[in-house]
Amino acid sequence: MEVPGKLDPGAVSAEDSTLVCLPCENDGLKEPAYGFCQDCQEHLCETCFKHHRRPRPMRNHVLIDKESMPKTQVNAPIASGMSGDKADFCKKHQDKPLEFYCRDHTSVDCYVCVTLEHKQCKVDYIPDVSGILSDEMTDILEQMEALITKCKSNIFYVSKAAQDLDQSHAKVVEDIKVFRKEINECLDKMETRILKEADTIVKEAKCSQETVKAASLEITEELECSHSLLRSLQEQNKQNKLFIEIKNVGKSLPILTDKEKNALHANTTNDCIQFTRNASIIDFLKTENSYGTLATFVQPYPDRAIDLQYIDTIDIKQISEKEKCSITGMVMVTPTKMVVADNKNKNVTLIDIEKNVVVTEVKMSLGPVDVITLPEKKLAVTLNGETFLQILSYSDAKLSLYKLIDVRNKCNGVAYSRGKLIVSSAESKKIIIINLEGEILDVLGSPTIFYGPTRVLISNDESFIYVSDTDWKQKSKVLKMDWKGNVNTVFEEPKYQSPYGQEQLEDETILICCRNSHTILRLSSSLKKCDIIGLEKANIYLPTAVTYCEAEQKLYVSCPSQKEKPRADIVKVFHVKWIQRNMSS
Repeated sequence: MEVPGKLDPGAVSAEDSTLVCLPCENDGLKEPAYGFCQDCQEHLCETCFKHHRRPRPMRNHVLIDKESMPKTQVNAPIASGMSGDKADFCKKHQDKPLEFYCRDHTSVDCYVCVTLEHKQCKVDYIPDVSGILSDEMTDILEQMEALITKCKSNIFYVSKAAQDLDQSHAKVVEDIKVFRKEINECLDKMETRILKEADTIVKEAKCSQETVKAASLEITEELECSHSLLRSLQEQNKQNKLFIEIKNVGKSLPILTDKEKNALHANTTNDCIQFTRNASIIDFLKTENSYGTLATFVQPYPDRAIDLQYIDTIDIKQISEKEKCSITGMVMVTPTKMVVADNKNKNVTLIDIEKNVVVTEVKMSLGPVDVITLPEKKLAVTLNGETFLQILSYSDAKLSLYKLIDVRNKCNGVAYSRGKLIVSSAESKKIIIINLEGEILDVLGSPTIFYGPTRVLISNDESFIYVSDTDWKQKSKVLKMDWKGNVNTVFEEPKYQSPYGQEQLEDETILICCRNSHTILRLSSSLKKCDIIGLEKANIYLPTAVTYCEAEQKLYVSCPSQKEKPRADIVKVFHVKWIQRNMSS
């Protein structure tokens, strides 16, 4: 059968008939030589000769015509230019080394593949480019490490979720049993039904969790193996093999990433179940056919989004019967009672938020700025422009002045931890730590660290201090510091301006009122931004103070009732719900 572009063997002189095309000979074909490439040291047939210069790596090769070419066969060494770092061989042409990289098809190819299939492509000769992969390798390694970390995080949280599920399941079973003792034997059938339902939910949830765990382990093992191989090749300076492996890993990473995402998406489960009694069952035992209900919910974890669901608005101005008010600080003292600092009216007020009434209030010498609870039913209050703290006593129905603590610096925000008061001073750009007797224990920070610290918060484990920091030029940031004043982490994004009130949730994430950005910022303990859903619907304007009731999972945010009025005269109430969704950054 005649091959297009190939010479008729009969047209070749006897002198040249023994000279054959080396690339074709390696493919099992005996094609007469038409010319010679000095760079490759190979005789070429007419087809290979005419197409030899098309791939980018061979464009400058020196070709010799039939009359001038060597009259004896030359056998070029395999994998020329790649000795000491031999690449893998082509799957299509098993005796041909992989020496070329096609940018257009992102494929690693041999000489024959390049000649026949990539004539118009942008092709690189691997030995020429294999040593310039540092940035790409860094990026690939970072992606691999990030995915490994994510998978290990999945494994950790799935394991923890299984423990939480077991604990909540045990509590559900206990509640069911206790409730069962309050009624009689006729409820056995309903009890069996609901226990079986609980077991089924747990079984299905654990099955899904094991699926996620298995997928994550599989991805982790594959990536760690590739990661180890890349490091090994890098250390052995095998740039060509490293190049090929990087390209292979680069192709597989998106697949593995999608596999991890799909595993989570397809196996999303709630972590806990909860039993709710049917309160009317005893009265209507003979007519009721429901033993109770099972509700599932998601545990608070820092890598899960929170959903703010608006519940109500507390009109502080109306219930306190003031013409104007400005709530700059607030704290929950019980699930139904809140203490607010009314800067405009120079009052600290105890409010029953269940009945929407003022229980009691006490007048301050200047407008209060921030308020926190202390042990033994005490409150600490900072006053506008004052260099001391006002300590108050409180009960269910009374507030009273207790004592003053001299800070020797104008006070803005205040926090408490283990017998120590931590006070922020925007004017002096310092954090002052004092004991309850007023002795200054330490002074942290300097003008080079702070713009003007407005509020402070102690981490739940009491190891760190979070500082809201801003100045009149709208420079703003949030800092995480240790007790020696060393800055651990800084969050600083221009779109989050004027951070003020802070609160920490049970998942250790921090909520910060960003006044001039009209939003609530949620940060992890390492100051990475976390998701909040529902802010768009909340219509929050100039948020100033924030407090949280863990028992009720309710969030309270002070803000103006009207945009043209800058003072916070209302408190918006939200239910906080954790949902299974990853962090934004």
